[in-house]
Order: sequence, then C-alpha cells, then structure tokens
Amino acid sequence: MNAYQTGKKGEDKAAAFLKRRGYRVLARNYRVPSGEIDLIVQKGEVLVFVEVKSRRGRQKGSPLESVSPQKVFRVSSAAAAYLSEQHIHQRDCRFDIITLGPDKNILGFLKIRHFPNAFEASGHFLV
Repeated sequence: MNAYQTGKKGEDKAAAFLKRRGYRVLARNYRVPSGEIDLIVQKGEVLVFVEVKSRRGRQKGSPLESVSPQKVFRVSSAAAAYLSEQHIHQRDCRFDIITLGPDKNILGFLKIRHFPNAFEASGHFLV
C-alpha cells in the first residue's frame, strides 16, 4: 500500500470513528491553494477541522510528530478560507488531530487516537 492509499484509508477510518461518536461529517479533503483539511466535522454547534495522520511503522516517527508547524499553518489557512466561503462568522471552532498506528489494538487494528483542540490557528500546539 502506498502513502496515498494509507492516508485515504486512515481518513475513512477517522471519519467512521468520529461518526460513531456523534460528529457529522461536512466535508472531506477540502482544498484551497493555501492548504488542505482532511475532515471538517460538526458536533453540536462546534465546527472541527481535523488533520488525520496514519503510520504503518515507526520509521518516520509517530503520526503526531509528523504534524509540523507548516502543516498547522496550511490547515489554519484552509480553515479561514472555508469559513469565509461558507459565510460562517462568530462560530466556535477547533482544530483536532486523529492519529492511526503504528501501534495496534488487541484485535490487531491500527490504534486510533483523538486529540481534540490539538492546536490553535496561531500555530501553538496544545497537546
């Protein structure tokens, strides 16, 4: 499986994970020239921009370590574009990270971890 396929499969699993927890998926792979958001979801009145990172092995470090300040900037920029495009103002928003693997759960599936409010649009990591 190549990196694209791993990423796509991870996004599918992350979307299903969030749906089971009461989130509604609004958009997937939202792209603008300044960046991309893997998942845009909503729970209650809160709009959540989600970065999904998958790892099959430890060669490239943990999935959480791979979310660089540049990635945070690109996700934040794309979120600003989405809010503007959708004419959304004065709304509670947050940035989450979902990681898959490289560890596995007791059933042998990649372990999913959810980090709500993982960073701010300013680029400050909160986890």
